[in-house]
Amino acid sequence: MRAVEPINPFEHPAVAAAYDGWYATPLGQVSDRLEKALVYRLAAPRPGERALDVGTGTGHWACDLAARGLTVVGIDASEAMLQAARVKDCRVTWRHGDVEELPFPDGAFDLVLSVTVLEFVRDPVRVLSEMARVTAPGGRIVVGVLNARSSWARARTREAQQRGGPFASARFFAPDEFVQLLRRYGPTEWSSSVFIGPSGRGLLVADLLESLGQRFARGHGALLVGRVER
Repeated sequence: MRAVEPINPFEHPAVAAAYDGWYATPLGQVSDRLEKALVYRLAAPRPGERALDVGTGTGHWACDLAARGLTVVGIDASEAMLQAARVKDCRVTWRHGDVEELPFPDGAFDLVLSVTVLEFVRDPVRVLSEMARVTAPGGRIVVGVLNARSSWARARTREAQQRGGPFASARFFAPDEFVQLLRRYGPTEWSSSVFIGPSGRGLLVADLLESLGQRFARGHGALLVGRVER
């Protein structure tokens, strides 16, 4: 009997709606601001550059890059997520496709970004290899993943055990494993972001926790972010 391909949990319209809804909550707004501060510090996006958002989902990062003046393509395997992206008022080229086989020529982009995608793919190494292939010489690959050592990953695991959902099949990465993966593709710089808890504990002093965490405990933030120079 031929194995049946599992249903992509991100194909459900409710998942796309919940994804965008998260950013409207107080905790989501602060977490997003902190994540963007680190991602963009490492990515150093510049107006006019060509950028690819791998696993773009509902286009949250792609639209933000476009607003910063970059020429952006967002690709995702979920048509439901892309439908939510397409209705947004942002200048992004949306593509439906397999992130393990990117339909772009070698060196097509100056910046290749992927945030919370490797956790859900079959072959993270294949995805990273494809990202490296389409990055131009002198360009940057920037990757964000949920940190296995953070309270957020533990909370998402408990939630999935109780309710199911996308995180039921997620694979979280520890800092050493994550950095080792990235170093295959070039010199790597990394840190982490969001040192407040998933319950909102520490929200009022989030900026102080962020400063202290990145300085003294960078392996424990919720989002690990790495930059690879090509």
